[in-house]
Amino acid sequence: MSTVFAELGHGSAASTVRVRAEADGAMASAMAAAIPSLGVSGGKVYSTVDGRFTFVVVLFDLDGHVLCTLDGSALTEVRTAALTGIVVDRLAPEKSAVAAVLGTGREAIPHIDMLSRRSTFESIRLWGRNPAKAVDLANQCAERGIDVTAAQTSSDAVHDADVVITVTSADQPIVDDAAIASNALVCGIGATKARRCELPPDLFGRAAAVLTDSPDGARSECGDLIHAVAARTFSWDRLLGLADLLAGAAHVERARPGAPVVFESQGVAAQDIAAAALAWHAFTESDGDPTSPNKPTH
Repeated sequence: MSTVFAELGHGSAASTVRVRAEADGAMASAMAAAIPSLGVSGGKVYSTVDGRFTFVVVLFDLDGHVLCTLDGSALTEVRTAALTGIVVDRLAPEKSAVAAVLGTGREAIPHIDMLSRRSTFESIRLWGRNPAKAVDLANQCAERGIDVTAAQTSSDAVHDADVVITVTSADQPIVDDAAIASNALVCGIGATKARRCELPPDLFGRAAAVLTDSPDGARSECGDLIHAVAARTFSWDRLLGLADLLAGAAHVERARPGAPVVFESQGVAAQDIAAAALAWHAFTESDGDPTSPNKPTH
């Protein structure tokens, strides 16, 4: 995934912004990417109904042939947490030990799994707007051998946390700015629509750097940033692209005391197509024959 984003930064791969069609309560969204180094292009289309998503990813080879279609739900969860992991590895404070995940939706467990695979974290805290669900998820993690503490409040969860990850659909900040440590890396995952807002606007005013995976898309869809701009604590000219960082065209230091760093994840098609390509290659290499009558092509 790091390589693909570096290619986006260099211009040797391409990814569109998300487009949406909405009428009378029905919504469909789509985005596409081309990644020549992986030998593929493709796109993701999905519906949104009452907060539920149905994702489909289609993958083409570079000659335009359809390779496969995939149920994109699992891919979306995995690729989102994978990119957050890249940001954590690159920008979290040195010797990070405490992480907090705010939210109990579909992205909570993948992000907890991602954090648990990094030996640096000694404590993972979880908070949700539904306390019972947070306790239930923490118990599920314990059954899988991952020690997670359910916090009573969001402030308790983020207290002295080196890494804070928000994965909610909230439309107003879920944590006070004063509760977030001055050296934290904060990853906002849920504010992918203009009306959503997870993080307090004041956080962006004191951040040493603010990055996103989709600088163009963020201007119209990242609710956290849109609210911060409206509050005059942030301006668009400060926004950096993750692709530029990974391509070496921008420099951002790790979060450190007095200099928190914020990453806003919007989700781009290059993530989906890269993940789909890996899945497809693993599938075809399992017996070396993608046209085997024992294998589906979708």
